[in-house]
Amino acid sequence: MKPLIAIITNSFLNPKKPTELTIGGVETWLLELIRLLVSLGFMPVVYQTALNDFKLDVEGATIIGLGGLNRHLMNRLSHRDIDRRNIRWIIYSNSFVGEKYFRPDNIFIQHGIHWDYTMPQRTYFLHMKWEYIRRRLSRHDLKMCRESHLTITVDSNFLNYSRVMLGHRLNTNKLRYIPNFAIPQEKSLWHEKWMNPKEINVVFARRFELRRGVILFSEAMEQILSLSPGVRVTFAGSGTFERYIVEKFANSRRVTIEAVPHDKMYELLNRSHIAVIPSTYSEGTSLSCLEAMAAGCAIVATDIGGLCNIVIPDFNGILVRPNVSDIVIAVSGLANDLQRAETIANRGYDMICHSFSLSTWRNRIKQALNEAGVLNFNQGEF
Repeated sequence: MKPLIAIITNSFLNPKKPTELTIGGVETWLLELIRLLVSLGFMPVVYQTALNDFKLDVEGATIIGLGGLNRHLMNRLSHRDIDRRNIRWIIYSNSFVGEKYFRPDNIFIQHGIHWDYTMPQRTYFLHMKWEYIRRRLSRHDLKMCRESHLTITVDSNFLNYSRVMLGHRLNTNKLRYIPNFAIPQEKSLWHEKWMNPKEINVVFARRFELRRGVILFSEAMEQILSLSPGVRVTFAGSGTFERYIVEKFANSRRVTIEAVPHDKMYELLNRSHIAVIPSTYSEGTSLSCLEAMAAGCAIVATDIGGLCNIVIPDFNGILVRPNVSDIVIAVSGLANDLQRAETIANRGYDMICHSFSLSTWRNRIKQALNEAGVLNFNQGEF
């Protein structure tokens, strides 16, 4: 019998419609982790929230939905089932799922500092409330990092932050920096888009959420569309601000808004010229950014979180401050200088092939698990 390994997450499958995979960076990361664990001889058991309890087999893993959308109830029931199954290793896919029932000496995946919200609050009370939340989130992530058997962080921000804040209390041998990944597309699939294009396709392939910079991007694109008649924009995703986007660009024929399934995302990126990653906070080594590079897109990204780990300014992308004017200048500059944009896109693609490919990521994860003793079991070869 294959050894079991538990993964606790928020929503790998859609909590309300479990036949669908949730679209997002963490979910993409988990899918590839599941595939890797299965190839190594494990049978992953994934616990998540669900409107109605379910149990499904996906990619060689058992996905169990619990708790009626209550994260804490799901967490409590998950740990009870883990005890019943006598599972040794638990992988906490983020710090929120370890909020109340975290068990030390397991595995913690840290997807970037998520308490770096800097926008001004309307009242002094809201400001103090957010500062309290910020400190609480920080302490919790540091606690999980200090007490875990292995912490994998996807960017160097948390790596350095934990060293500064924990000092001698941190066992640095249990902390590993493993950046995210993308799948390099064949050049034949995207190279021709740079050959005298009639229009420049700009893409925002992310969730329509404040932290992902959707409002910032919308305001910047409003100016760019008025200045550059040869630019088309695609919003690929869904989220809280979808109605805002629809209403803002209701009269624009050069704006497309669509929900693109993750397995079709590379098709969109392969025909896009410029990808904008305008995050405002809570960002790791963005999968959206890496996937755009893997499809030969020129990158414009804000200098937030782990984006600085993957974008070298003016080499494989343009790094800007998170404001409208900087984004307008950067995108317009690339749209008006396609030779420079193509050079940046090619450098980004080469970087993916050498440093951020899926195969490289799999080898790094396997090495980390092996050094942590997770792969030491007597259940056949892997």
